[in-house]
Amino acid sequence: MTGTRAGQLTHQPALPSLKIPSAFGPKGSPKRPREETAGLADVFPYYAGFSFEWARDQLSVIAPNDDDVVLDPWNGSGTTTLAATSNGHRSVGIDLNPIANLVASLRGGVHAVTEASDPPPNPSGSFSTATDPLLSWLSPRTVFRVRQWTNHLQSQAKPVSALGYVSLFRVVRSLTERFEGSNPTWVKRAASPDQLVDVESDQLDVLLVADQQYILDRLRSSNELSGVQATLITASANSLPLANRSVDVVLTSPPYLTRIDYAVAYARELAVVGVDIAKDRSLRSSLMGTTLIRPGQTTSAPRYRTLASSLVDDVSKHKSKASAGYYLKQVRQYLDDLSSSFDEITRVTKDEATLTLVVQDSYYKDIHIRLAEICIEEAEARGWKLHAASPKEVTRLLTAVNTAARKYPKGKVNETVVTLKKG
Repeated sequence: MTGTRAGQLTHQPALPSLKIPSAFGPKGSPKRPREETAGLADVFPYYAGFSFEWARDQLSVIAPNDDDVVLDPWNGSGTTTLAATSNGHRSVGIDLNPIANLVASLRGGVHAVTEASDPPPNPSGSFSTATDPLLSWLSPRTVFRVRQWTNHLQSQAKPVSALGYVSLFRVVRSLTERFEGSNPTWVKRAASPDQLVDVESDQLDVLLVADQQYILDRLRSSNELSGVQATLITASANSLPLANRSVDVVLTSPPYLTRIDYAVAYARELAVVGVDIAKDRSLRSSLMGTTLIRPGQTTSAPRYRTLASSLVDDVSKHKSKASAGYYLKQVRQYLDDLSSSFDEITRVTKDEATLTLVVQDSYYKDIHIRLAEICIEEAEARGWKLHAASPKEVTRLLTAVNTAARKYPKGKVNETVVTLKKG
């Protein structure tokens, strides 16, 4: 084995998280601690807006009825749906990223996952998938064995397949850790063949079997589920595949306007499932908050409320390079997605439904993006009434890794738990 060290996998830490008090609910901060084991959050490091325990406590207040249906339209790795399941509620988790849904499926499958997948047969053959996206980090023979695993998992039952895929994510991420830079959301690629990680097939099998067993042991020791199964759907928040007035409670954290590209952050995992974001930009450009501008995106004025319109105007007039071009388009694209998502959330929720959002302000250069207030204004324009909102200053920011942005003066950044009632 060359290019990396053999041995036990290190369990990857979650992305940097922040601590603020809850604005509504019985106790606690919504943010995940740096190392969270509750709700199996440490099984795979997926950026999350709030912790499992906070979500469970929050739902005990805003979803008091046993038959309440809980929705998270930006479900990520399934913290909301797992918390709802733990409380005995039916829940629906929507996310456009297939990696998030696989992790959410595993976290919510405690009762369904009963066995790990054995290694697939290793027949002789030549490596023929020369365009495989994993070749950005792994050697041809290593990729060949990974593909034997993925083909094998596709024939397995869904719980076994989810376990196997998450183990593949974990193992590939651990083997390619040296491609991660100071910015945890940006992953480098091998610049030459000698930088590729090369692992013998039997060694890769040992790592994957051991990791599956580790996750399986964690699942078996978990007592956080009630047996109610969540419904997980790969879809966009601005086009929810749900019936009108079918949801009682929404608990979510939308992507912030911080230019964090989640497709790039999970490029290796997407490559495992066959998605090459360097060649196929359809998924990356579809995610809310993406740094890519979709074809046809213009700077014409859409239907924004006062605060969103003011933000657009400020960005368009900023003196920095590309503010009136690329960055203006990116802000408009984000606000368009946010507006469409509020339309959809309003459509699928019942009268007197509860909507709780965890949202964080940010800055474009020296322009304050008051996202919590923008969300409140957008929701109120659709008939929601503000029930509670309490901002708390954030002292550690993931976006601080952007050294170029530090030259602009900025004020404090708040994260706010906003709770609204419909009607």
